[in-house]
Amino acid sequence: MADFPLTFTRLRFECLAEDALRFGEYRAGSNLRGALVNIMRRAACPYSVPALAGSAPYAPDPAHTATCPVCWLVAANESPGVERRGYVLTPPLNAPSFLPAGERFAFHLTLVGEAQRFLPYFVLAVPEMGRVGVGAGRGRFTLRRIVAERLNGAEEIILDEGETVLRPNFSMQSHCDVLARAAGLLPEGDPQQILELRMRFLTPMRLVWNERLVKTPDFAILFARLLERVDELAQQFAGAPRRAHEERIHFSQLALQVRLIEQDTRWVEVSSGSSRTGTQTWISGWVGSARFAAPRWVWRELLPWLVWGEAVQVGKDTVKGNGVLRLSF
Repeated sequence: MADFPLTFTRLRFECLAEDALRFGEYRAGSNLRGALVNIMRRAACPYSVPALAGSAPYAPDPAHTATCPVCWLVAANESPGVERRGYVLTPPLNAPSFLPAGERFAFHLTLVGEAQRFLPYFVLAVPEMGRVGVGAGRGRFTLRRIVAERLNGAEEIILDEGETVLRPNFSMQSHCDVLARAAGLLPEGDPQQILELRMRFLTPMRLVWNERLVKTPDFAILFARLLERVDELAQQFAGAPRRAHEERIHFSQLALQVRLIEQDTRWVEVSSGSSRTGTQTWISGWVGSARFAAPRWVWRELLPWLVWGEAVQVGKDTVKGNGVLRLSF
């Protein structure tokens, strides 16, 4: 499927802690996403302002929803549980729960397909996030630099330290970049050679199968959820047609040939709170690593979609930082 139409842009936001930051370990993504959404609601969408007591809530019209980044990306959800968000957040990885003032940290935002047109709104929201503060105690930070990362390791500076104007000459990434990354990862050799792929799960991986949480790294289930996610993102944000049934069956059968040979994972209980609704939701999942074995020819077909999983994350709550994985042979 070399003509897979989805594209994406991955930005790294390099920041400096002005106060002590309490990220909360695996809640870091949820805390950052909450701060981001609150800023965007307040700054970009009049329908996000709470209605007066006793009055009916505001209902945005379709024309507003189509052009408003908050409604289109954050608030509006025409099909709850089905509709995908056009962005993912990758929290600071391996950062301590408590970050002293004066320390640097970085997080990432990835926008896909049509969602990339709203990139300036995200960029403008981050400095205000830092001014208002994030996490317990509302620790403040300043944005120092924005860098566009590419799958081949190249970087393009979008906003350097001391600058106030974005450089617009960066390019989005496509399936061709994904294929090149996959080809670079896969060792050369006999097609029948058994190769071991290591997956590192850096933030909670939360998968559901048959309405139940999956608490071990089952490759067939993980790959099925990954392919489902990538396909739905492509349909919703790039106008892609539905993948042919025969192709889905083909990939399902390939995934069943992959064997789990080693795992070092643990389940972490994580909750995410909403200041707007006052509710808590669970975003728990497994973290750690696992090794999977399969013939080289199987990996050759599956690897491009696994690389897409690196790019857009996998499972539930990716907008809150869940589902970050890394691949290596």
